[in-house]
Amino acid sequence: MLLAVACIVIGFVVGWFARGDGGGVVLPTVADAVQTTATVAPVDTTGTSTTFDTTGTTATTDTTGTTGTSGSTVTGAPARDQINLVVLNGTQTSGLAGKTQAQAESIGYVNVGKGDAPETQATTVAYYRTGEDAAAQQVAADLGAQSEEPLTAGSGIESAAVTVQPDVDVVLVLGG
Repeated sequence: MLLAVACIVIGFVVGWFARGDGGGVVLPTVADAVQTTATVAPVDTTGTSTTFDTTGTTATTDTTGTTGTSGSTVTGAPARDQINLVVLNGTQTSGLAGKTQAQAESIGYVNVGKGDAPETQATTVAYYRTGEDAAAQQVAADLGAQSEEPLTAGSGIESAAVTVQPDVDVVLVLGG
């Protein structure tokens, strides 16, 4: 009789563990140990975003230079909020300069000027004042310019830009 009870108890315990759930207790698996992170604020002009993992822990991540088209900061470029930018619409699309201005400000540029280019342009170009080539590269990377070129003093583009913002560093002329 004692042997029969011992066999039943041993069979129950072995079955309990063989079943894998410990009788209702769920043991963690490798997949449970992997934490996923969801970004709550993908763009924040202060350069940080707050993320939450599945355990509820909060972490702060520096996002400076991780927004825009290229997702990177150009080496040697000033901070976006230090670049005096003017966006000129060189297309037939009404309101494009305003939309691009809003996009630029959403990723960290401040006080972005806007206006119309003196003529239409086939491609988007970031024109820059002397010494501002790295700033133009950053603008091109962020806002999709196909090239960067020096801003010619006295040109129609310069005249249009300084009318909007006299201390302009980079003029983004939208083409298309």
